[in-house]
Amino acid sequence: MRRWITGPIVGLLALLAVFAVQAPEARADTRDFTLVNNSAVTIFYVYVSPSNTSDWEEDVLGSSVLLSGDSVNIVFNRNVGQSIQCSYDIKVIGSDGREGYLWAVDLCSTSTVTFR
Repeated sequence: MRRWITGPIVGLLALLAVFAVQAPEARADTRDFTLVNNSAVTIFYVYVSPSNTSDWEEDVLGSSVLLSGDSVNIVFNRNVGQSIQCSYDIKVIGSDGREGYLWAVDLCSTSTVTFR
């Protein structure tokens, strides 16, 4: 009887160990944020790049657009073992061709970024 109880307990502990190892990768990145469009125009492109670089990353909206009054969640790919940079520049381009910028946004301490 004792052997029967020990087997399931060992299996349960092994399963919990697997989830404990996977849990850090499943957590949200501290830089993830919600982008809110409080402007009067539709946003066609959004670029988010580390402040210490001179190049813009790829458009994070892809084939989507951000309508006036809407919001979108911007999610970073979590790279385990790499240091996280918090300061980012954000560029948007509206349907009218105008560009908007936010410089040196600390994405580690904010969860919402709003363009007006």
